Amino acid sequence: MLHRHAAFSGGRAASTTRLGRRTLVIVSYQKLQKRLKYSQSASGKRGEPLVISVQPDGSDAWRLNEVIDLLKDGAVGIIPTDTLPAIVCDPHNKDAVLRLYSIKEMDAKKPLSMLCPSFTSIAHYTTGFPTSNTPGSPNWFNVVRRLLPGPYTFVLPATKNLPSQCIDFMSGKNIHRKSVGVRLSADPVCKAVVEGMDGPLLCTSVHVPEVLSEDTEVPDVGSILEEYGNKGIDFVVDVGRRVVVESSVVDFTGGDPVVLRHGQGNCSDFE
Repeated sequence: MLHRHAAFSGGRAASTTRLGRRTLVIVSYQKLQKRLKYSQSASGKRGEPLVISVQPDGSDAWRLNEVIDLLKDGAVGIIPTDTLPAIVCDPHNKDAVLRLYSIKEMDAKKPLSMLCPSFTSIAHYTTGFPTSNTPGSPNWFNVVRRLLPGPYTFVLPATKNLPSQCIDFMSGKNIHRKSVGVRLSADPVCKAVVEGMDGPLLCTSVHVPEVLSEDTEVPDVGSILEEYGNKGIDFVVDVGRRVVVESSVVDFTGGDPVVLRHGQGNCSDFE
């Protein structure tokens, strides 16, 4: 079922972003707000976000065509993943990246992960899964290929194909970032959106105040709208209530894998 609460105005993302209640003293965040102010369109005022309800199995994925068009046009929205819902945007759209950071109220220097549509996309933005330095260790690419798509974030050495705004868009300098987290989600709805983009999405998880456990429910669409509806979000894809855990995070930048976070994905192969 599709509920249009508001149209995406102007064919391009344009928002009136409201700062959070807490005082942010990070200089780069303040610079982000200044940059964001001048990057926004002066025409029109944003209404409520668009809410699109789809089946969790992706059987009505055609409903996501509008979401894909919005993302290609510079929108910032929330989609489901096989872990927490993610705030996403096109990493090649600088204005969208600025807005994503502002909506989440993050330090502009904090790196984000990328939801990728395929291993080919991962290979484009990273140097891939390195050969282990430990004699007798498995072929890590083969191990990962058995696990993906799945609830993992893999931190890999980055290539120069990362868009400049994913590296250091605040300083204006194209400084090469050494690593990037990549995901290949198994969620059917998430996969449909990313594959429709024919490229990756920059992503950050929605905020969950409590400590995650095996019986933690993700915020429902009402809670998400209450949290982000007035901060410039353009749409929310709703698949109903579900219980999820954070992704497992494995760092491959040193050659041998290092588990940075135990989440929903089984990390026994990396320990």
